[in-house]
Amino acid sequence: MTETKQIADAYHAVTLQGAWYGPTLTELIAKVSPEEAVTPPVPGAHSISALLQHLLLWNERVRNTSDGTPMPKWEAEKEWAEPPIPWNELIARWNQSRDLLEERIRNFPAADLGKQVPGRDYPYETLLPGIVQHTIYHSGQIAMVLSMLRSHSR
Repeated sequence: MTETKQIADAYHAVTLQGAWYGPTLTELIAKVSPEEAVTPPVPGAHSISALLQHLLLWNERVRNTSDGTPMPKWEAEKEWAEPPIPWNELIARWNQSRDLLEERIRNFPAADLGKQVPGRDYPYETLLPGIVQHTIYHSGQIAMVLSMLRSHSR
């Protein structure tokens, strides 16, 4: 099995089926009501919807980066400033993006993993496992926010 297929399998496990540490992202968001999705657990914190939209943004950045399309410059003040996407539309867009990114990783030439990511100072062998790690990190945040929201309502 190639390294890119291993990365794609890891992405599939954390997003759809087979996460070793707990529920996948898909399993988590299936438990979230539209009201919970947009409610921050404490003032100033990110909502579940904002976290999922952030993951969608990064999926698209990674998926669309190529020799002809460099990864956009990271600007902290703009990172969370996108207009909110309605929850049901966000889930549909996330699902499509998830599938397309997994396919892109699975079909990425293993020989190109050492190439530098356009617009960054690191190679694809850092970026592609990084999107898996990024998804795990924010999935944990989503699980915590959901737990906090539900403990507030008891």
